[in-house]
Amino acid sequence: MRQVITAFLAVFMCMGLVGQTLAQPKVEDAWVRLMPPNATVTAAYAKINVSHADELIAVSSAIANKAEIHESMMSDGVMSMRPVASMSLSEGETSELKPHGMHIMLMGLQQALAEGDQVELVLEFKESGSVTVPFVVRKP
Repeated sequence: MRQVITAFLAVFMCMGLVGQTLAQPKVEDAWVRLMPPNATVTAAYAKINVSHADELIAVSSAIANKAEIHESMMSDGVMSMRPVASMSLSEGETSELKPHGMHIMLMGLQQALAEGDQVELVLEFKESGSVTVPFVVRKP
């Protein structure tokens, strides 16, 4: 039995399936839009760079009841936004979560946010798994 297991491990190692880990996405310039103290929603933005094709598939945070990936779009002179299931990330390119584009909506805020506060968001990637990222609260 031991020889069978050793043989399987040798085959998987030769195929590059054992010990292979994906590099974590690099998240920079992560910030949350400062809103009035009584606001219950806000948006979060960041720049994401991946070393391999991936997808941002979910977001969560202890400061909000709900977090969603949203897309803003202009149609007939009217700006609207809608939730999307995921955001595709291309290998070696910087993808942006930005105002008037793809962004994160934080809904049902559990506390008032002040300029300079730091909040953690958990970004879930299809291939890379979860990454906890500090976002700084600031004015646009």
